[in-house]
Amino acid sequence: MTVLFRWLFFSSLMRIAAITIAVVSIFMIAESFDKARFVGDGLSLGLLAEYLILKIPFMISEFMPVVVLIAVAIYMTEISHHHELAAMRAAGIAMAVLLQPLLAAGAVAGLFTFAIGEWVEPVTNERLAYMERVNIEGKQPLQQGVQWLREAETLMRLTPLTDNYFSLLVLKTDQEGAWLERVDADKATYKYGQWLLGKTYVSHPDADKGIITQTHETFSIRSNLSPETVAAPNPRDMKWFELYRFEKTLAEAGLASDDYAFQLQRKLAAPLGCLLMVILAYSLCSNMGSRIAANSKGLLVAVILGLSFYVFSATVVILVNGGQLPVFFAAWWPNIMFAGLAGYLLLAKEGY
Repeated sequence: MTVLFRWLFFSSLMRIAAITIAVVSIFMIAESFDKARFVGDGLSLGLLAEYLILKIPFMISEFMPVVVLIAVAIYMTEISHHHELAAMRAAGIAMAVLLQPLLAAGAVAGLFTFAIGEWVEPVTNERLAYMERVNIEGKQPLQQGVQWLREAETLMRLTPLTDNYFSLLVLKTDQEGAWLERVDADKATYKYGQWLLGKTYVSHPDADKGIITQTHETFSIRSNLSPETVAAPNPRDMKWFELYRFEKTLAEAGLASDDYAFQLQRKLAAPLGCLLMVILAYSLCSNMGSRIAANSKGLLVAVILGLSFYVFSATVVILVNGGQLPVFFAAWWPNIMFAGLAGYLLLAKEGY
């Protein structure tokens, strides 16, 4: 690692950290004013402080690409204004060499964002959702309801009891919808990819005897449909491999899985977005002169584009939830659009 690489890498990384703290602080102040009206009405000062702290991982995941864009843009404006960039280019240092430490800093920010989404958000978001529903909205905690689920030619009805137990009815049919077998159990629980049933009644039609019913003291049914499928978790509360398995299970069971497929792709797209923001910041703010007007213009455009990226990313979430955009296209479209913009500006900057 050369001295130049270390200087550019750590300088840009320090600014990314500083802008992250500034952005999170601003939104925490705004959030505290917004939620302060609930203090004394289900929300205490201690719970408000807990809520704001738990909100930090969510804010980092949401705003990191924008933070990287603004931080690198500020740094490039600084070294352009003090002629350091001009000196490096005059010494024969190529654009690719200058971009390497900046991209490395962006990669660190992207990996940090991915780590937050993998190991921190699944814990904090669950608590946040409870506080927002119970302490802020004044509603009762979410309870699992009776659900009819489908898996291939099998219909399953789950009625929640207590302690992860359910009353279970399973109806197996042929392709025409005629029933082949019915399974009734007053008490069932899901473990290791199968339903474990207590006393169970299994019925099936017989051409000669009508309906034949058998009684089993214990019974088991292998199934991809678990209690989590009934009370479906928020996709932002799941790790990548959990999302992958859960989305696949829902798709195979014929249930809606777009929200989970979108979050699965977005977990990969967000860290890559940090790298794109580095290129965009360099393209906008790497000037050879020290004129304040020119440097300020690039920084202003970077801030506007950063906010546009955030708004655009939030918009595609709404469109996906409404079924108006394909999942893969929606997850990657902001990156694709800004990659094209960054590439064009970079080539124009280098005179291609």
